[in-house]
Amino acid sequence: MNEGAPAGAELLEVRGLSKFFGDVAAVERVSLDLARAETLGVVGESGSGKTTLARCILRAIDPDAGSVRFNSANGWTSLHSLKEKELVPLRREMQMIFQDPFSSLNPRMTVQQILEEPLLIHGERKRGKRVAAVREMLSRVQLGADALTRYPHAFSGGQRQRIGIARALMLRPSLVVCDESVSALDVSVQAQIINLLEDLQAELGLTYLFVAHDLAVVRHICDRVLVMHRGRVVETGTVEDVFERPRQDYTRLLLSAIPSPDPDVPLKPLDRATLNL
Repeated sequence: MNEGAPAGAELLEVRGLSKFFGDVAAVERVSLDLARAETLGVVGESGSGKTTLARCILRAIDPDAGSVRFNSANGWTSLHSLKEKELVPLRREMQMIFQDPFSSLNPRMTVQQILEEPLLIHGERKRGKRVAAVREMLSRVQLGADALTRYPHAFSGGQRQRIGIARALMLRPSLVVCDESVSALDVSVQAQIINLLEDLQAELGLTYLFVAHDLAVVRHICDRVLVMHRGRVVETGTVEDVFERPRQDYTRLLLSAIPSPDPDVPLKPLDRATLNL
């Protein structure tokens, strides 16, 4: 369990990470650090390399160069050098919440089966313990026990994302990658899920790598921001620094496209051509 996990201690260290698809650099020489109980936002346009970076960090896909070190329960481990079988125990400590809460859930499994599956894969054979853990996690994501026997199609998009969050947290990970995890939801539901993620972080000491294109959401939930453009990091800093004092033209371009909550304030995005981007 991660309750009471100390904030400030480094959890993740990425150095010079690169991934190429043919001659195209999806991620090029990216470096970052992530502290326990911190939320780091990764932002940029579609195709900027955000999701590829996240998947390389988790070794869902293998990077072509660079290193990833993870401060696991057994100390620092170099993820990039491990074989697949050696990664399995570490999967308990690193999980992902996916963008589409419908396609990421098996439509032929009940919620009970979906949430029990991670426990079974990682060796929990006692049914009583599995059932108790599932019920506790369902309560944490604010769903009733009546959800256990139902299938994913019986839920709304927001409820399905709560199930996806519960599945990601069943093994009590320390690092959770949120890959556009609210972008497929209505605005009002987005707010509910963001509040839930913040509550769970406070309760369980979670660390989030928050991949998103919605800068308003990033500003609300994140501590620091990493801005990507064409596979590279062009700016990084605290939320306040990046949003209030951006240093790069590309960051200013992204920020200029955020609509104002005041409907009388016109949207005036910067012209990409004039910025030579």
